[in-house]
Amino acid sequence: MLHDELIRAIGEWNPALAGAVQRETPLLSSGSLDSLGLFQLLVWIEQKTGRAIDATAIDMTAEWDTVNAIVAFVERERSVR
Repeated sequence: MLHDELIRAIGEWNPALAGAVQRETPLLSSGSLDSLGLFQLLVWIEQKTGRAIDATAIDMTAEWDTVNAIVAFVERERSVR
């Protein structure tokens, strides 16, 4: 399931978050993901959607702040293909 896969990936990107991230944990608005983590998230999303994402066209804090929001974004992008 994408939720669990993303939670595991976040723990790999930032070991301090391993086991602490839940589906509604604020990631960007709380500063839990730094710029490298955000880049890793962007790459993860692009891999899951099979599309290049224009990060400048997205309000990342609104669209990608939680695991649930990120997975919803990925599912929407997949359906656009």
